[in-house]
Amino acid sequence: MHDYDDAYRTTEAYFGDPSPLLAEHIDLIPPGSRVLDIGVGQGRNALVLAARGCRVVGIDPSISAVEQTKAAAASAGVDVELHRAAAHEYDPEERFDAVLCFGLMQILSRAECATLVHRIYDWTKYGSSLFLTAWHVDDPSYERISETWTKVGLHSFRSIDGDHRTFLARGVIRNLFRNWKTIHHREELGPLHDHGGGEMHQHGDIELVAVRRSEENA
Repeated sequence: MHDYDDAYRTTEAYFGDPSPLLAEHIDLIPPGSRVLDIGVGQGRNALVLAARGCRVVGIDPSISAVEQTKAAAASAGVDVELHRAAAHEYDPEERFDAVLCFGLMQILSRAECATLVHRIYDWTKYGSSLFLTAWHVDDPSYERISETWTKVGLHSFRSIDGDHRTFLARGVIRNLFRNWKTIHHREELGPLHDHGGGEMHQHGDIELVAVRRSEENA
């Protein structure tokens, strides 16, 4: 998996402001909700929810992410429970009312994406909400990566350094999360942006906000 330690050490707010997708649908996560932020990064979304009165748990394999979010939470006077762990390593004791999964699926292998979908279901309950982003096959980087990286699955590639990029076919995200009621679904070319003053670029963005159905209606 991609290592963001150096990026977090050298760049403040590497992934920018809190997610607009979260802001648009934040009413799905009322104060007091138990929330899991997978890939908490520098805390851009976790801190917003903690300030709202949510019980936020953040996980990230990056030690810099955990340390920076811990410091930012202390400075803001809010509580965020943090664990240095990847999604496949984490084993929560309780289920969550909401799960955030921003920018993770595209850096996993195809098999790891499938496992993540099942784990998110196991970590939630009827009425839990999900906020998720991924990349689709019309992403501007798809052609370059497909030609220079090793194919390891359907629209899934591995670099010589062991990093992964997985792209999803248009519309498949709703099939992956068919046990969830879709609240918001959008697939388009995202805005131009950079990371810490780097090269401006765009992605083929997939956005999904959904609420988990009961097991009887799944």
